Amino acid sequence: MIAPDAAADLRAERRFDLLAAVLIGAIAILAAVLAVIQIETGQASSRAQVEAARLTADLSARLEVSSTVQNQAFVDEQEALALSIQATGRQIAGLQYGDDGAIAVGQVEHQAGADLGTALTATSATSGGAPLDSYTSGLLEATTQQLLGELREQNRQVDLANDAGARNSKSILGLSFLALAGVLTGLAAVLREGRAGWIALLTAVAMAGAAGLLAVLAVI
Repeated sequence: MIAPDAAADLRAERRFDLLAAVLIGAIAILAAVLAVIQIETGQASSRAQVEAARLTADLSARLEVSSTVQNQAFVDEQEALALSIQATGRQIAGLQYGDDGAIAVGQVEHQAGADLGTALTATSATSGGAPLDSYTSGLLEATTQQLLGELREQNRQVDLANDAGARNSKSILGLSFLALAGVLTGLAAVLREGRAGWIALLTAVAMAGAAGLLAVLAVI
């Protein structure tokens, strides 16, 4: 017959061993789950960061090219307008002084200004066409609406990268808690079911619980 004190000690030892065994299994499962989450979120963050960087570079190129094209078109229009103004001034001067030659030159210059304006308009209308490749054509033909849409997508990718990065940090913290839980479980196994052993084991349970909570937060 087993003495009551010995039976109580045996039951306590069995509870301790059972809890330690369950905890070791839980740590192993949580470690696998958190490792998968950490890999997935790390890859997602990297993909989003690369895409955001690509969109940033593309936006910069589109803005630079479209601004250059628009500025050049404005300069060309100014030149055509200046030629027409010069022609008008020459005609007025010719009328004032009765200089038919100046009037004729002014008429020719005015027509040249009109022809230049027509040619520039036609050139602008065909900008981005053959023989340019599709990417260069896209740079030249970028509209404000397209730029705004690309900017929204770039911001969305940044948000995705930040979200994935935050979840990745949670998974890494969870793995750190699991590592600590594993160390405490090993310490508890050495100390056995005494006061110090139970403190170490229960602390390991708390660490594992915190890691499980972080795993849930990293998923949602």
